[in-house]
Amino acid sequence: MSKVTEKSLKEKVTSMNMGALRETLFGIKVDRGLKGYTVQLVYRDSTPPETLLSQGSASEADACISGVAQTALVFKAVQGTHKPAFTPTEIFVKQGGERCPKCATRDINPGHIKKTGDLQEQYYTCSRCETKWNNRFRLEGYEIIDAA
Repeated sequence: MSKVTEKSLKEKVTSMNMGALRETLFGIKVDRGLKGYTVQLVYRDSTPPETLLSQGSASEADACISGVAQTALVFKAVQGTHKPAFTPTEIFVKQGGERCPKCATRDINPGHIKKTGDLQEQYYTCSRCETKWNNRFRLEGYEIIDAA
C-alpha cells in the first residue's frame, strides 16, 4: 500500500468529482489544516457543505473519500441511471423534511400552517425549482418549558 499524500488525496477528489460524482447533487472537497484533514460534501446549490471528517489523518481522509465513492456507486446501481422525479416519502421523512422533495436543496421557504383533521400541514415552496408541497405533522402532546 502506498503512502497517502496531500497530492494523492487532491487527485482522487478531482477524479471523483469529474467521474463518479459528476451526475450527483454534490461534489467532495478535501483540505489540510493545522490539525489534519477535513473532508466535506459540497452541494451544487446553495445548501451549506456537510463535514464528513474533521482533523483526520491522511489515511482517514482517503478512507472517507473512498466511502463516498462507494456510496455514490451503490445509489447509482439501486436507482439506475434515471433520477426519480421526487424523493421517496420515507427518505424525505428521514431527512426531517429539510430539503425540497424534487431538487433536494435546503433553500426552501416555509409558509402558513393549517389544521386538517388530526394533522397540521405546513405549506412550503422551493426557491430553486419552485416546487410547492405540504409537510404533514401529527400532534403527540406537549411539554411545559417553564412553570411559573
